[in-house]
Amino acid sequence: MPYRYAHYFYLMLIPASAVAFSGYLSDLPDAGISKHLHAVSATLWILLLAGQSASIHNGLKGLHRGLGLASLILFPIYLCGFLLVYRSEARRIIDGDPWAAVFGPGIGAITLIAVAATAYMYYSGLRERRNVQLHARWMLVTVFLFSESVLGRILNTFVPWLYVNQLEDVRRIYDAFHLSQLIAILLALGLFLLNRRHGKPFTFLIAVLIAQSIALELFDDFESWRAFFVNSGSWPLMTFASAGLLAGCLLVFYGWNNGRRQKAGRLA
Repeated sequence: MPYRYAHYFYLMLIPASAVAFSGYLSDLPDAGISKHLHAVSATLWILLLAGQSASIHNGLKGLHRGLGLASLILFPIYLCGFLLVYRSEARRIIDGDPWAAVFGPGIGAITLIAVAATAYMYYSGLRERRNVQLHARWMLVTVFLFSESVLGRILNTFVPWLYVNQLEDVRRIYDAFHLSQLIAILLALGLFLLNRRHGKPFTFLIAVLIAQSIALELFDDFESWRAFFVNSGSWPLMTFASAGLLAGCLLVFYGWNNGRRQKAGRLA
């Protein structure tokens, strides 16, 4: 199994996220169920991946399998949390948040890209679970679309030329995002070059990161998208929750069963 120390990377994301989302932590009572579900499910997802990595590299195959089965339940909830964050960003515009009015549509676009990409990554991880090289890589890339968001916020907090103090500084949010994307792309490229034979997860990740950076710049200026995005914020919360859970369950079903067919094909 590759990436013997990957669990340390996963675990470092926990305190990094606490720093990046300190505003959320300081306003827990008023944060709302959407942000709470996203925060809790994302934290559990990171801990699950860390547990899987640590267990398999310490010979605890039973625990590794148990955590893998737990992911079948957790992932639909994780996907649901992602979609609820999309809705909460749209709601911010409806509620008159001037910051969201500037960059909300772009954030909405990259969030949907992240949802679709994460879904495909996990589906591929399930389908390739008999191939440890590909399985480990597909599961690893699922957190990249979360970690670069964390890094972008940290850059806005600690890098002087990226500080955001007023609405006129909003361009710096974009700059920090693109810089964090570039760092993630370079890291993914390095991991790809270490093993090109099993590098498909990283080439897919790089394509997604590039698509997100382009979408952030373009979708803020598309009036039709802006109108759709703002309007979607008025849809019932359960519409997004149901869509996330249903999509997650379908991915689990097809990913698991396609993995079984691949095993049967190899034995035939």
